Amino acid sequence: MTWQVPLGVVFVLATSFAHAGGMSIEEGRKLWSLIPPKAMQDDLDSLVSVKLAEQKLTPNGAADPRSLVRRLYFDLTGLPPSPEEAAAFEMKNIERVVDQLLASKHFGERWGRHWLDAARYADSNGRDRNVIFYHAWRYRDYVIDSFNADKPYDQFIREQIAGDLMASKHQAQRDEMLTATGFLALGAKSYEESKPEIFRMDVIDEQIETISRSVLGLSVACARCHDHKFDPIPTADYYALAGILRSTQPLYGYGTRGIKATAFHHTEWHALGDEAKKLAPAALEYFHKLDAETLAMHEARSARYGVSKRIPEMKRRLGEVSGAEKDKLAAEIAEMEAKVADWNVKVDVLEKSVEAMKDAAPPQPAWAMGAREREKIENSRIHIRGEITNLGDAVPRGFLQVIAIKAVSAPAPKQSGRLELAQWLTHRDNPLTARVMVNRVWQKLFGRALVTTVDDFGVSGAKPSHPELLDHLAVRFMDGGWSVKRLIKEIVLSKTYRRSSDASDQSDKSDPDNIYLWRMTPRMIEAEVLRDSMLALSGQLDPYPPQRQFLDQFNPQREAELHTFKPFLTASAIVSTHRSVYLPVIRGTLPEIFTLFNFAAPERPVAQRDESILPAQSLYLMNNPWVIEQARHTAKRLLSGSSDDRERIQRLYALAFARAPTSEEMQRALRFVSNGQETAWATLCQTVMASAEFRILP
Repeated sequence: MTWQVPLGVVFVLATSFAHAGGMSIEEGRKLWSLIPPKAMQDDLDSLVSVKLAEQKLTPNGAADPRSLVRRLYFDLTGLPPSPEEAAAFEMKNIERVVDQLLASKHFGERWGRHWLDAARYADSNGRDRNVIFYHAWRYRDYVIDSFNADKPYDQFIREQIAGDLMASKHQAQRDEMLTATGFLALGAKSYEESKPEIFRMDVIDEQIETISRSVLGLSVACARCHDHKFDPIPTADYYALAGILRSTQPLYGYGTRGIKATAFHHTEWHALGDEAKKLAPAALEYFHKLDAETLAMHEARSARYGVSKRIPEMKRRLGEVSGAEKDKLAAEIAEMEAKVADWNVKVDVLEKSVEAMKDAAPPQPAWAMGAREREKIENSRIHIRGEITNLGDAVPRGFLQVIAIKAVSAPAPKQSGRLELAQWLTHRDNPLTARVMVNRVWQKLFGRALVTTVDDFGVSGAKPSHPELLDHLAVRFMDGGWSVKRLIKEIVLSKTYRRSSDASDQSDKSDPDNIYLWRMTPRMIEAEVLRDSMLALSGQLDPYPPQRQFLDQFNPQREAELHTFKPFLTASAIVSTHRSVYLPVIRGTLPEIFTLFNFAAPERPVAQRDESILPAQSLYLMNNPWVIEQARHTAKRLLSGSSDDRERIQRLYALAFARAPTSEEMQRALRFVSNGQETAWATLCQTVMASAEFRILP
């Protein structure tokens, strides 16, 4: 006998007080991460000292100036200090140096890239249809500019969720907030999916996962098919959020033209600038016409193929029959060949029309990916087991029940609810948002987070090693106007951050993972920082943002999609002397240095990158033509700067390590370059680039 549960019962079960998945909502409100953080009277160093005393650990003293200046420059800007900057650094002036680094435009490039990891930023779709996102870079620059301007973090989040619904004072601010909503449009999409409802719910699922992991440190998407197995998140809460995003239209533009089954995938973009209203209508009409003409061309090609593919088999059969049957078959072949000839004419006309249209795009406004309200505002029905054909009751649009904030109203009936969602995410009474960001900042500065499961603050996540410190920083972060720069300054000026990385036999034995912060843990620099450091050492780095985007060299109408077997852009062709943050992030086609040195996978939100030491990394540094080229540029830089080999070697060490070579290092280097050939100098420079000291922060 088959039992069928009434739909109303399904909804009741899904919203029950103690849902069948994991922790109940009442129990969840007692979980450490879901209790609002409490202010502490002690300062950062005092809270760390308490833990050290409990563990009977003796902390290291302060790092030497050379190590500390290098640490500060790399952590705050992602670039090495110049020899002059390193030589001028004194401990008594550390606050002034920190202020200068925080004010540098390179700060936003460094810390904006951290957020881009969490936002799964990319310049292409990836997956089965790798459509190029020609306008994604505006979101990237928005993020960089926001960190440079020290935009309050709560405002930064609100703009990305609902910037199009927020008030603006002028056109530039309006454009900025529209661009911010690109956060909701950047995800990878299954363009081959032929069922509109599956496609739509998959996009929503990806948005929910990105929002919840990047802002809340929770994986709400686990509740799509059933109540969360561990956290206090019933399926009903998932579909309460899904209703908000069902009522939101992501704007990611055109791309997969001519595929009839995926015509519903096309959207528009936000038009920016003073001339947006003037230029956008004609430009969008052009895209609609180009799309329709391209579709007609593909349909004509398909029809021609459907007829022509039968002709060879019919001709083969022609030699096997005779008489009337042969005459009849010959007539059919002639008729089909005539149809093919007709289709050839039609296809030729359509192909020429499409080609002409591609080269005749009208003037366009600046475009940005983003989101806006849909015309139809609707709640989402529960999809039982995640199936679009097995629907339960509709769930009112809303937020996670376990984080109830009375000051935030429910979504308005005629609006999606994104504005209220943005307010709920960033409200002071939300116990997660400030904690998650503070923990992420701490991880970037120390290599190990206070909560080591950086994007999982749920039941199965790790508990904080220093809960009082985490709360202290979270409260100060909010009290300080959600200023990221102020938070970072407080941390890097602390004794804890300024400790040396020297090893200690006794402390290593008691705390080998440095959980209690008795020293600074040496850290590998990331892929982009390694690349930028090589360019800086060679003198080839262009420190300014590009005036023209890398992808501007291509025609968006002609190179709309990156095909696997005939790509118009390869990983080896992604070359630039600008900082790595400005390189295009093409899903599935990343530069080799990115793939080898643990660049964040752009297909999903990444809170903390993997770390690895692999033979392939050493082989890359030894044999890659680009690395060899940078070594040659470095050699030429040294040879043109001085005629004295000692001075050249001292300059190399100052540029690469912010220190002077030891006597032994000097003698070895002098012997190596004694023949005076540029090749020897280039090899020495490459050896420095491949060294552990070049890649590891002390």
